[in-house]
Amino acid sequence: MKILELLGRKHKTWVEVTMSFGLDKDRAEDIVQDMYIKIHNWLEKNDRNATIMYNKTEVNYYFVFKTLRTLFYDAARKANRAKKVPEMAAEDLSEDYIYDLLDQEINEKRIRQALDEMYWYDKKVFDLVYNQGWSMLQLSNISGISYYSIYRTIQKVKKTLKEQICK
Repeated sequence: MKILELLGRKHKTWVEVTMSFGLDKDRAEDIVQDMYIKIHNWLEKNDRNATIMYNKTEVNYYFVFKTLRTLFYDAARKANRAKKVPEMAAEDLSEDYIYDLLDQEINEKRIRQALDEMYWYDKKVFDLVYNQGWSMLQLSNISGISYYSIYRTIQKVKKTLKEQICK
């Protein structure tokens, strides 16, 4: 029997597990569907099922739980990164608000300029993690670069950007 069929038999269980993270049913269903896709892609790349299966008929619940939790954290991280601009009428725009927007624009220019001046590796790692939404662990697994090397690179880039903004 195929692994995805075995996973599908426990669909209600996976949805309930995901809902235990605090999600509504629709969002939990989305994450479970993402889990199926992620495991399918992982199986195609790695062609081994030792991690996913306890034996020929039983799915490794811990592996599935960790996958669901990682997808939940990734979705939450992406949602927190989304810019939320308050809706305001033109007459409600105070002078302070306009100055804040200008400061933000100036800081974004400084950040872009600082990133352009960085070594290509640092810039690419930062882009993958902060702009494209990859986790450092995913990047480490795919690239073969040590997790701590990626972590140190991100910390170095953050420190450089903070120095640029605080000038």
